[in-house]
Amino acid sequence: MSQTFRQLLKQLIDVPDETIDVFEGYGVKKSAHKNEMVFAADSAPFSKLFFLEKGLLRAYRIIDGEDISFYFFTPGEFAVDYESYLRESTSQLFFEAVLDSAYLEFDKADINFLYQEYPKFERVGRLMAEKAYLSATERVKQFQAAPLGARYQKLLERAPELFQQVPQYHIASYLGVKPQSLSRLRAKLLGKIY
Repeated sequence: MSQTFRQLLKQLIDVPDETIDVFEGYGVKKSAHKNEMVFAADSAPFSKLFFLEKGLLRAYRIIDGEDISFYFFTPGEFAVDYESYLRESTSQLFFEAVLDSAYLEFDKADINFLYQEYPKFERVGRLMAEKAYLSATERVKQFQAAPLGARYQKLLERAPELFQQVPQYHIASYLGVKPQSLSRLRAKLLGKIY
């Protein structure tokens, strides 16, 4: 199984390897090819957790016919639509593999069972929820107050590999601008005249 997954659990909770083996045993290994849809919006509640082992997943919405990137999940992260997961409401997000990807898929019912059987795993869920909340709050603050350059820099710090792996129009939609605006910003940051 994934060493990254094991390392993450060991960082978050103090449990023996045998207990981590049990948790991992509930995960189903999945893979997706580049541009493959992993989950479709409006099809059902998001009742899974995806632990990304390799590749890159993008969550996006279609708003007024326009594809808007919501989040990029990189290896070592759990990919989930938390609002749908927690409320058990139909998800508004599509999830697609931007690159060939491999992930462990955990069913919500199994996660809840593991929480009951191994209460220490609830800490993992709480920390994931806290991270998701802080990420969403930071994103809202950025869009309310931070100029495009600051939002760009923040994304560059969080995941510099995105700029080599993701089409510019997806990054532009994530930052809330048109691709032309992102091109001008990148040229300006590189000291080029645009």
